[in-house]
Amino acid sequence: MTEGSPAGAADPATLRALVTARSTTRTMSDDLLTHLPDLGDLPTQRALDAWVEQAADTLRALSEALEERLLELGSMRSHSADDDGFVSGTPGSATRAGGPR
Repeated sequence: MTEGSPAGAADPATLRALVTARSTTRTMSDDLLTHLPDLGDLPTQRALDAWVEQAADTLRALSEALEERLLELGSMRSHSADDDGFVSGTPGSATRAGGPR
């Protein structure tokens, strides 16, 4: 364990699991919105549509929370390790002068 960071913060298996979970929840959210059946009964249709939208929103929120955690872990890794992480989109923001050492 590294001082000041949670257990497993720099663990590649943890990062892979977070990346997979983030991608899966985003895909599930998008897929859920493409499968809306037409029930024919307006009140039932409205209830189903509302439930599906709420489920999709929940999956998106989970995906975003996982992404935030990945960014935090990626930032911690860039300050303490010299290997490439699994997080993209943050290379320049956490780089300090003087290199990866």
